[in-house]
Amino acid sequence: MTSTKPFSLENKSIVITGASSGIGKVTAIECSKAGATLLLLARNEERLEQTFRSLSPGNHRSFPVDLTRYDLLEAIINDFVNSSGKIDGLVHAAGAEMTVPFQMIRPEHYEKLFSVNVVSGFELARICAKKKYSDHEKGGAFVFISSIRAFFGQEGAIAYSASKGSLSAGIKSMALELAPKKIRVNAILPSIVKTEMTDSLFASVPEEVHQKMADAHPLGFGLPEDVAYAAVYLLSDAGRWMTGNNLVLDGGYSVR
Repeated sequence: MTSTKPFSLENKSIVITGASSGIGKVTAIECSKAGATLLLLARNEERLEQTFRSLSPGNHRSFPVDLTRYDLLEAIINDFVNSSGKIDGLVHAAGAEMTVPFQMIRPEHYEKLFSVNVVSGFELARICAKKKYSDHEKGGAFVFISSIRAFFGQEGAIAYSASKGSLSAGIKSMALELAPKKIRVNAILPSIVKTEMTDSLFASVPEEVHQKMADAHPLGFGLPEDVAYAAVYLLSDAGRWMTGNNLVLDGGYSVR
């Protein structure tokens, strides 16, 4: 039966990582507006609390945690399910980024980025997909925030691009394995989105560099809301026929 409110997240319990800032924070706020019950995860307790206070009313929960402490994750998920019901969705918005020239990259750089950007998200998905935590009759949706850098290169971004490329490749195989459980798996690939982090970046580069970056985006830079709305779509019943997809959201950057 087709839903009369296909973009609604009412009666859905959703886990969001990286919820203390940027895309993760705004995605959490928009998901709460759409009616979801949320579990917010991030390292910074103070900023996580700020996000929590910005949510629309609901039986939400937040938990400050280092996502690379993989041994802690299942207990957190189990506690949330006991209080809020089985999980309908996951948004992995937590991520680390660094600019390091190739000759200066060391193994620990790769390990740091992959642990946050890929492994923690996939481990959470593995846990959330378990039958005791998700309803395999009802199904659900996992959304991973990747990057346009998964497909398009940039100097100094080898480790970051590699981690996001792995994320975008891995979701395809995950989508196939979880399809029998009616769990859809997709990624969103933004280009430059205006956040506190990018504002700090722009402040550190010459104006001509900033302008060149802007000119490369026919529709200009994105806002966190642009990514959040795409996530709401993928989590909702409106996205029920989409899985294994890398949704490019780049203001026209890749068209050139």
